[in-house]
Amino acid sequence: MPKRSEKRDTAKAEYIARKSKGESVNLRELAEQQGVTYQTLRNWKAADKWDEAVPKPKRKRGGQPGNRNSAGHQNAAGSHEGAPLGNKNAEKDGAYSAVLFDMLTDKEREVADAAPVGSRDALIHEMRLLKVREHRIMSKIAMYEAEPEDTLHLSSVLDMREPAGRGDKKQDGARQQMGMYTKDSAFNRVMKLQEALYKVQGRIATITNSLRAMEETDRRIELERERLEILRMRATGAVPIGGPDEETEAFDDTGGEP
Repeated sequence: MPKRSEKRDTAKAEYIARKSKGESVNLRELAEQQGVTYQTLRNWKAADKWDEAVPKPKRKRGGQPGNRNSAGHQNAAGSHEGAPLGNKNAEKDGAYSAVLFDMLTDKEREVADAAPVGSRDALIHEMRLLKVREHRIMSKIAMYEAEPEDTLHLSSVLDMREPAGRGDKKQDGARQQMGMYTKDSAFNRVMKLQEALYKVQGRIATITNSLRAMEETDRRIELERERLEILRMRATGAVPIGGPDEETEAFDDTGGEP
């Protein structure tokens, strides 16, 4: 009996892991990633019943979409709409929460106060951060490229468990039903890092163009100021004596004293 291909189990684990996250899976792309033909991957999918192994999403507690059981009812805080002021129940990420300076930590307040607000300073600050990020990504790429071609890195883990025990000793998720692990090759990780690097470098190019445009604008303003000063001197007959901050003296075109 021929030995079962390791790629078969790896492809199944990758398919189930993506489907469990709600992602769509392109079988042709998955076949290319695993180094097998599209038809072979389809045969594996049908024979091993991949779709049946995908965990079913749990039914959310509370009303389902379209349910209007609580329509017209007051919430726990009273008759006002929405959650009470300061409620953070729906907060998932600090990046999306409203910034209330009286709720910031001392460190966060220092960062906010030190952040540049001028257009040029803000662009220069962002440029410095992007150059640091560019350096880190390129260092990672160099690290993966130096590894042997067959090196694999753990990418995701799918741990399916079921209750075990009886009575008071019953524990939820105490017994593992299935454990699947997907791994990335060094080449795949380099490809992902290259994509991130292109985005960072694209932003660097945009900021560079913006700073160059500011410099050109400043130069045009300076040239225009010098042109107006020359026109003023011609109109009044006054010329500067000494440095640019010295007083001016007027002369008569006929050669006489002013």
